[in-house]
Amino acid sequence: MKRFKKVVRKGKCTLNVLVMVALLIGASGFSSKAASDILMDNATAVEYMEATIVEEPNLSGEGVPYTMLVNCIIGVSKCSEGMAIDISTETVGKSSVLGVKDVKVLKKTWYGGWETVAVSDGGEVKDRTTMGISLVYKGAVEGATYKITCVHYGNVNGYIEGENDSGEFVYSF
Repeated sequence: MKRFKKVVRKGKCTLNVLVMVALLIGASGFSSKAASDILMDNATAVEYMEATIVEEPNLSGEGVPYTMLVNCIIGVSKCSEGMAIDISTETVGKSSVLGVKDVKVLKKTWYGGWETVAVSDGGEVKDRTTMGISLVYKGAVEGATYKITCVHYGNVNGYIEGENDSGEFVYSF
């Protein structure tokens, strides 16, 4: 039995050495490609969306003891040109500058990641309490999963900004 264990041990050791040599010889001509390079080969061009500023009526900011940036609402619907995106933001008290920027439409990939498919610079208004932008993503695919992110900002007793995310949704309107 001792001899058998000794032979098995030497056999395993020899097999390990042979496998290592085979891997070293086989790897000499091996070239790898980064995952990002593979993804970029199949990536589509990112669509730029032109933002249309929507100036909503000013809310009364008179006599308000405090001012702040309050909310950002992202709405999505379907229109004849593609995915219609409406983003609005507002402040309590009048803001010297109020806007939405860095808008991104992200599409869920087959492996669970997110790919940016459309972007927009957004827009801004001056001396307002409310504002919004309207965008159209023409490359939307029915049944695909998307999410929209943006940054809304305002200058109300100091500049402040907040990030917003629509959460994921399936485009099937």
